[in-house]
Amino acid sequence: MKKDITIFVSGSKKLKEHRVRLKALVNNLNGENRMKGIPVTLNMFSYVNLGDNQTNYDDFIKNKSDIVIFLVEDRIGEKTREEFLLATHEQKKTGKPKSLVFIKEAQVKAPETEEVERLVNENSDSYYIDYSNLEDLEYKVRDRLMQEVDSLMAKSSSSPRKRIRTLKLWAWVSTLALMLLSFVVLWNVLTRDDDVTLLFIGGGSAVRCLEESCQEIGNVYDYDNSICIAVPTSSSWPIVTSEVMQHHAAKGNKGPKPFYPVCMSAMKADESDFLKMSNRTQFLEKGSVLSYYLGDDDLTMYVKKTFRHELIDGKDSIGVEALAAFLKSVSEQNVMIFTTEVGSGTLTNYQRILTPYDITVSKEALGELVDKFTDLTPKSKIRRDETPYIMLGSHYYVAREVYDEGDCRPIIILDENGKPVTKTNYLYFAGYNEDGGSSFWIPDEMVDLLKKLDPRFGDIVKNNRIPRNNETVIVSLNSYLPEK
Repeated sequence: MKKDITIFVSGSKKLKEHRVRLKALVNNLNGENRMKGIPVTLNMFSYVNLGDNQTNYDDFIKNKSDIVIFLVEDRIGEKTREEFLLATHEQKKTGKPKSLVFIKEAQVKAPETEEVERLVNENSDSYYIDYSNLEDLEYKVRDRLMQEVDSLMAKSSSSPRKRIRTLKLWAWVSTLALMLLSFVVLWNVLTRDDDVTLLFIGGGSAVRCLEESCQEIGNVYDYDNSICIAVPTSSSWPIVTSEVMQHHAAKGNKGPKPFYPVCMSAMKADESDFLKMSNRTQFLEKGSVLSYYLGDDDLTMYVKKTFRHELIDGKDSIGVEALAAFLKSVSEQNVMIFTTEVGSGTLTNYQRILTPYDITVSKEALGELVDKFTDLTPKSKIRRDETPYIMLGSHYYVAREVYDEGDCRPIIILDENGKPVTKTNYLYFAGYNEDGGSSFWIPDEMVDLLKKLDPRFGDIVKNNRIPRNNETVIVSLNSYLPEK
């Protein structure tokens, strides 16, 4: 199944930067979809593509668009208003296009903005979405477009039976993963008397970031009453999902000693990451995934010191466009390119920034000189002879035994504004519904960890309970903390 989603962006022509940013966002999403094997392509159009002709816009909205994104800042022009009414009329008549309205937040709403809100409420089955700035707009548009892709993929199954088979497959994969992790956990804690074992699973970037964020935690691999297992972030989502649904760490849980998974991630999760085995309603009946933001991590390329190249010689940073040119040139030479695991936050972020330049970092695209490294074991695979190599890592993620011995040097990746390209690090863990759904329950061991990360959690978490302030799949605990 291969499917295109056609998008038209409507709004004042002065919102040029908004359109440019959304176009780049769509290009990045298409690259991520290709990397994940998702056969969906997003195609975005605006007046720039269709010429200065309102008839062309109307025809495109009626006959070719699956989604129309309406951007509203201080006012809505008459033409945009007419395009909105046309889109909603066609949606009621034929089922498409879907209208997504994004309105810039303002302390005092203009009458025109209030009219837009009224129009949405009266004429659309959807709702408008506030945004505060361009970055917030990008994040919220991305979230909605990914929901559309997920919905399309779910509908693509040829029959209910096939959809059931897909759900059963995900359940089987998660069960198998849990069985394997349970075996590892039980092997390590069989002689312990502890009620719950914290099971840290995920990537090396977040491990390092967690250790740097809190000196009291020390080495995560030696953290009290815990086990740490390194897996790509995407492999840990099913474990946390199953924990929410099954409540393995509940007090009085029968059977083997329970464990409580804490996912360490260098990627910001979306709802869909935790909804592959159940629908949203079923998930929220059990609980939510609680997230805690640890900090940012700069993407950093590490280069063998003896390796000479005109794009990197004498430099400690490189722009994304130059990085793309550099990777194209070295892929034709005898240069090893070491990356993190597929599904890791580090590699996913490199793929995101390089996709607009038609670069895919993989063995299939760049050949047999591509291999993997890890900073979590002494076996990094990095060659110690004179063979040149580069590592696509980050500040926190590097083959330590090579770096510490001075064999390579770091080069920071910069965006188009000359700022470091960063990836965010998070903890994700289960919050179980308690007190009729008005609070989340978490075990003592997780409460202790949160207090080490930020002592202010001592005033928030009472009797192992955190107030449930909304009904979403992912709840940010940082929003509970007052400003320092």
